Amino acid sequence: MLTCYNHTIRLPNNDLTYLAFRLAVQETLSDLELSHDLDEELDPPAGFLTVVPFLEQVPIPVQIDLLAATWAQQSQPRLIRASLLDAAVLYAVCTTASRFATDSPELVIPFLKAGPRNPSPRAIRKALRKVDDLFEEFWDDQDFLMISDFQDVPPDQARQLKLQLGLSDEYLQPLYDALGRGRVSGDVSVNLQGLLTDEEIQDAVTLLRAPWPPQCRPVDDTFHCGIEDEYHGLLVGPCDEVAAEQEADCRFIVEISAANDAFDCSYCEWTEHFREDVRRIADKHSVVPVVVPDEDEAATLAAVKQAQSTGLSDGTRIVSRQDGWLVLDDGGYFLEDPNAAVWVPEDDADLPAMVFITAEEAYAAYRRSCAVGEARKRRRERALKRLGRA
Repeated sequence: MLTCYNHTIRLPNNDLTYLAFRLAVQETLSDLELSHDLDEELDPPAGFLTVVPFLEQVPIPVQIDLLAATWAQQSQPRLIRASLLDAAVLYAVCTTASRFATDSPELVIPFLKAGPRNPSPRAIRKALRKVDDLFEEFWDDQDFLMISDFQDVPPDQARQLKLQLGLSDEYLQPLYDALGRGRVSGDVSVNLQGLLTDEEIQDAVTLLRAPWPPQCRPVDDTFHCGIEDEYHGLLVGPCDEVAAEQEADCRFIVEISAANDAFDCSYCEWTEHFREDVRRIADKHSVVPVVVPDEDEAATLAAVKQAQSTGLSDGTRIVSRQDGWLVLDDGGYFLEDPNAAVWVPEDDADLPAMVFITAEEAYAAYRRSCAVGEARKRRRERALKRLGRA
């Protein structure tokens, strides 16, 4: 049984709690089935957790998995302290059940009578009058509704707000873990017991184990929406345009479109294995940290001179023009951003080449770009190995 405040408040194991969880899981399973029938994710996002803004992008199968895990804890005979994620799930369950009962009252009794419990119509009507109060009588705040606001402010300000509200990273972590989940756990069928019948669980697990997303919407006939993880050097996708836009709020993530076979990994794989690392680095650094190898002054002066004449060993040259110095590689591309190792053609109006005051500054930027590129190459190799694609 779920509890809070040192077990002094307990979520009741009664028809009311069963009713709320049953209606929420049934409606979300209907959303999942519709997504598979349409061969695409629903737009706007669907599922009971969409009432919690921070969790609205959690895949529908994972939403059901989270609901089942909270239900399973509530079904235990021992007392279990509810986490903030459990509270968010309960809030979403109650909100969804209340809306469902209001919008589709004719379906409530059939949905409940088909389940493992068989409450009387009188008990159902009595429970429906109290479903709005179930969450508030158990949990006295809605902090989980505020977490999405932290993403809209600078990291330092977000940390200060969390401190003022008493929201530690450890307390919030279960919600971040849920947002990063891409797969259904192996316990989902066991956790659904008592909420669905054996036949319903079998049908549900078939849907939950099916590939997700069913089919991503194309940007056009050839390209699909995705993101570039500049830290790991990965192209990720396809993914929903809204998800891509939200991920691009991180300084090291760029929204892109690419051919399906150009992606290095799926969006679900990336959220499971790499998203947390990227966000952690972005919270701490304005640019990806890198160590540029030391070089003595004499070697630097000789290299600068060589770069201005015959070119360096890789063909890179430092060229002058009226407004300063540029770095040009042997393929005709100019250095645009040494901190991200980005090179652009000369006539790129959107990303003009970086101009340096001195040749020495241009050479230093070139060396930093090389170090960034090599470090990213190593991170990419490790990432692909982690994915089993080395």
